[in-house]
Amino acid sequence: MSKNNIAFVNVSYANIYREPSFHCEIDSQAVLWERLEVIDQNNDFLLVTGEDGYKGWINSHQIILKNLSLNYNFLLIKSRLVNFYAEANYKSEIVRDGFAGIQIPVLLNENDWIKTIFPDGEQGWIENHHLGNFENPDRARIANYAKTFLGIPYLWGGKTIKGFDCSGYVQFIHKMFGINLRRDAWMQFDDSQFVSKDPLAGKPGDLLFFSESGQKISHVGFCLKPGIVLHCQGMVKIESMDKKNLLFNKKLFKDFVEIRTFLN
Repeated sequence: MSKNNIAFVNVSYANIYREPSFHCEIDSQAVLWERLEVIDQNNDFLLVTGEDGYKGWINSHQIILKNLSLNYNFLLIKSRLVNFYAEANYKSEIVRDGFAGIQIPVLLNENDWIKTIFPDGEQGWIENHHLGNFENPDRARIANYAKTFLGIPYLWGGKTIKGFDCSGYVQFIHKMFGINLRRDAWMQFDDSQFVSKDPLAGKPGDLLFFSESGQKISHVGFCLKPGIVLHCQGMVKIESMDKKNLLFNKKLFKDFVEIRTFLN
């Protein structure tokens, strides 16, 4: 393995696998320009730790194994899906795709377009209205933003709008408001602050945690208002913890553990 132990993701997203093979479980993902610490190598796969502390195997063709100097101003992609173009117009060749949550460096801001660079040195253009900064973590704003992803399909290991798992969805929404969470539901449970044991309590933006076994935390979702949960199970959807509500989910109610939060 190269002596260099730093790498950057060079595609919009790259899967992180449990083993050094495409023929195994996907545990998580890393996104464009995410900084990775390289631990080991097995043929075309590298064992890495991502920015959220998650460890797994990533394919070497999707990363740049180099400790790059990042003397740029980075902006956050806020639009759901975007393309990067070879020139500052839509008729030029598409060189990459991207989506909300990716942070990109700014080389030049010219005529409503921003010129950026990718880890491999290739450059591209994107309209500047797709970019911005993190929002203030206001409860109502977080809950309303989270609802805009209703219908996004469930994907085990997913943490992008191309597919979420439950904790990847929670991590993504918090990230868009400048709050960095660890990856798995049980980690988010351990790191958050206690709110209530009452499933009908909670404020917008709080988190409801669940356990199928009664031991380890296995699921998480957002509180939209008391008793109403927004979560990714099959897809991002709204259900209720209130037995009188038509959206009541008996299984969620049975598995409920407590409400916790990362918000003030």
